[in-house]
Amino acid sequence: MTVIEKLKLEADLLTEPLAQEVLDFLLFVRGRYGAGRVPELFEHTAGAWKGEPLERAPQGEPEQRLNLE
Repeated sequence: MTVIEKLKLEADLLTEPLAQEVLDFLLFVRGRYGAGRVPELFEHTAGAWKGEPLERAPQGEPEQRLNLE
């Protein structure tokens, strides 16, 4: 079963107010990314962290500030 078919099955189970909310979100995503750009955007973003270390390097000492009292 494709994702589109699953969406159609789930859509049949929605109440009218929830269906409106889902429709609003779908239109938002289509308007923001276009129909064909969502997977491309996801793949670009998901691969952005590949190979980065999971720990930060030491940051050193914090800067000294003047006492304003």
